[in-house]
Amino acid sequence: MNNNKSRKKTTRLIFLLAVLSFLIATAQGLIYYSSYEPFFKLLLVLQNSINAFGFKASVTIKDTVAFIKDDPSPLHKGIGYAYCIAVFTAPYCTISFIYKFLERILRFIIFFRRNKNCRHIVVFGYNSDVQSMLKNNTSDPKKVCVHIVTAEPINSEEVYRLNKTGYIVHSADVLKAGEAELPALLAKTHIEDAANIILFESSSIRNFSLLQLFRLCEKDAPNRIRLAAGAKVSCRCEEEGIGRLIAEYYNSAAGSDACFDLELVGLPEMQIHKMYSDHPLHTVYRGTDTPLSEWNVHLLAAGFGQLGQQAVLQAMNLGVVHESNRIIIDVFDCNIKAKKAVFLNQLSRDTFDITDDRVTLRNEAADGVLEINFYELNVAHIGFYDTVRRALDSEPYTYAVIALEDIDLAVSCAMQLEELFSERGLRLPILMRMDTDRRLAGYISAEDSALADVSLIDDRSVVITLDMIINRAIDRSAKEYNHFYNNIALITADEAGSADNSEDDPEQEWNRLRLFRRSSSKAAAYHDEVKDDIIPKLAAENGAELSAKLEELIGKNGSLMKYTGSAWQMIGSEEELLDKLKRDSFAYELAALEHRRWCCYMASIGWRAGERSDKFRRNPCLVTQQKLMETKPEMCKYDLMSLMARYRKLQK
Repeated sequence: MNNNKSRKKTTRLIFLLAVLSFLIATAQGLIYYSSYEPFFKLLLVLQNSINAFGFKASVTIKDTVAFIKDDPSPLHKGIGYAYCIAVFTAPYCTISFIYKFLERILRFIIFFRRNKNCRHIVVFGYNSDVQSMLKNNTSDPKKVCVHIVTAEPINSEEVYRLNKTGYIVHSADVLKAGEAELPALLAKTHIEDAANIILFESSSIRNFSLLQLFRLCEKDAPNRIRLAAGAKVSCRCEEEGIGRLIAEYYNSAAGSDACFDLELVGLPEMQIHKMYSDHPLHTVYRGTDTPLSEWNVHLLAAGFGQLGQQAVLQAMNLGVVHESNRIIIDVFDCNIKAKKAVFLNQLSRDTFDITDDRVTLRNEAADGVLEINFYELNVAHIGFYDTVRRALDSEPYTYAVIALEDIDLAVSCAMQLEELFSERGLRLPILMRMDTDRRLAGYISAEDSALADVSLIDDRSVVITLDMIINRAIDRSAKEYNHFYNNIALITADEAGSADNSEDDPEQEWNRLRLFRRSSSKAAAYHDEVKDDIIPKLAAENGAELSAKLEELIGKNGSLMKYTGSAWQMIGSEEELLDKLKRDSFAYELAALEHRRWCCYMASIGWRAGERSDKFRRNPCLVTQQKLMETKPEMCKYDLMSLMARYRKLQK
């Protein structure tokens, strides 16, 4: 709103400058043409005043200088000097008015050409990420109208360029406006008809404040903006604490009762997910005879900012490939103490043993080994490479992530690590952050470069696009995963069947989930890509072919469950099912793997064992597989659902 006032103030100043320039030109004309008859004098004065705005004044500066020399009186001097300045200010005013006129004409043409039933999208914020998002936009401006609401000043040239591309800019700081002013202030954005609201300010706090401008549920304040039915709000949030706050706020409307759908967007999370999707943590073991139990992950993470922290958190989920494989993560940063303190704040001391330089997942919380080591070292110093060498002597690294913001330091680190690993005969993924220099990024990506074995973490501008958000493609795999699992029905031995809800809309199913459930589904969907390698390998280790083994265990005449075509029917009681599960090594190892993965993920977001409570992040199943079979035996069968999903896919 302040920017809007500033624009109006600038327009007024230009108008006043134009009036003043006209009056000065008129005064100069009256003096200069004083000897002419009144009729011709009037015409000459008007001609000079008008020409002054047309870049060619009749009375030139040279004429004015000569006139002052002939009569150097104070009046003639004052008006003469003012006129010399006005000769330049008048054309400037003309340019400003022409520019604004063309801008309005351009907006009118865009509005006229746009479909009356076009889809309105409102984007709050205008920063480098929003610019990249708009730059990558491929939607038809006739069908999609994008409004940009920004509190930051945008220069006139940039506004004109955006208008020319089809975007409409609204300069207003809506957070400083009263709720009663909002409808009128945002009327031109068509926000009440918009299909998508994108909150993409750089500050997570501001995005949360913007979110609260909209009516959350029927009981909410009536003077807040009510969005259209089915509207989706995409809220950027990269702070764990604020994310929890937003989740609690939105979940207070019980999800399904909310007036709009909400999705949290975190760019570092998306970057790291794509990195692990393109270059899995277990890459070094692909095509080898190494047993799954020995597919140990030893991750080197250089840099512990948001990107580095996401690399660690997702490795705690995606590094699980067996119930007992080791996951060791070494984190290096020259300011590790402060960053570690923030990172550890989201972990529970009931789930982890935390010391000054190490975090270890407790044995009673999950199977296997999960350990994070912290080193306060500058990667430019020899101490860092000495530590890496010692680690290579004891347990070789299997993956390296260089998440440093300093490009020079990152490149130097990548080159030296590649040399160190090559000396030991290691060919492992080395992923490097490269956000700013695209020319250098292109060189590094080339196969014949000095860093041929180094890959780049995709830049934010590549990961996030407007199309990805408006077409609800963010976490599409998680929505499909959730939909698939919603349609797996388990029935007891004495039940006749179960209704098949496979025709339900995946989007509606997703919207009914609380935000925590959505995050859990994302983690499971991300790991599903890992299972594409694990499950066939696990079947082979147990001397079986996967499709035949699935038919044997959960097919139409399965030994664990029988597939009825719409549900899986247990054979016998829960106890009998668990007993059969224990006796089949393939089924047991897969169930134990999935349970461990779930435990590691829950631990990474701060959960602990205890009586079930979403508010206090407690769950009684956050225990080892053996303990789960003793305390919650009825839950073990759900760890087989990834098998059921694959069986259904094979059947289709």
